[in-house]
Amino acid sequence: MPVLRNTIRAQRTVPRHRRNLLQNCDGSPAMEFAIVGPAFIALVLAVLYTALIFLAHQMLETAALAAARLLTTGSAQTLALANGHVGMSASDLKNTICNGTTGTDPNGQTITIPALLPPMLSCSRLTVNVSTANSYNVASTAAPTFTYNSQGVITSTNTGYNTQSGGDGQNQIVVLQLIYLWPTGVGPLGLNFVNQPNNNRMLVATSVLTTEAYSCNSAQSSC
Repeated sequence: MPVLRNTIRAQRTVPRHRRNLLQNCDGSPAMEFAIVGPAFIALVLAVLYTALIFLAHQMLETAALAAARLLTTGSAQTLALANGHVGMSASDLKNTICNGTTGTDPNGQTITIPALLPPMLSCSRLTVNVSTANSYNVASTAAPTFTYNSQGVITSTNTGYNTQSGGDGQNQIVVLQLIYLWPTGVGPLGLNFVNQPNNNRMLVATSVLTTEAYSCNSAQSSC
């Protein structure tokens, strides 16, 4: 009889344990995260991936506006630099954008220009293009086409540096472009903003301006 009672008691206990096991939800958060977590993390990374590109572009736009001011006021065209140049060359303007510079204006005043490019952006990836236009038109602001060799090395940026279309350069329409190769790649969720070799995306900040009336430096015949 005791054996029979123990058998019946054990049979009654099994269903109760089964019900407790089915009602136990202690591991459900972990299971839910295992299902939803990877998709959520991928979404967050995709947002950051996109946001960084927009942030870099906004920084480039800010630098372009500041650099355009140098051309508008004639500082880039007339400043006497420590390297002996009177009026900035293409490399002088790029160096000023990247690192800042000091020079003397036509009035003999010392001008200090701080670095315009944010630390987040590298000068080695920056290209400066300055051209003139006869009128304000869309064609003048088209992005340049970089040429690469078979190894993906830039052989030509198709850019130039010209602040005068005739005369002394004053009251001229000038187009300034800052072109930056932002290192990127295929992002989460299949996002792909690559439009240049070596997993780069070309960012272009353009500023179109009309130069003000300014005085040439005494060492210049035209500016």
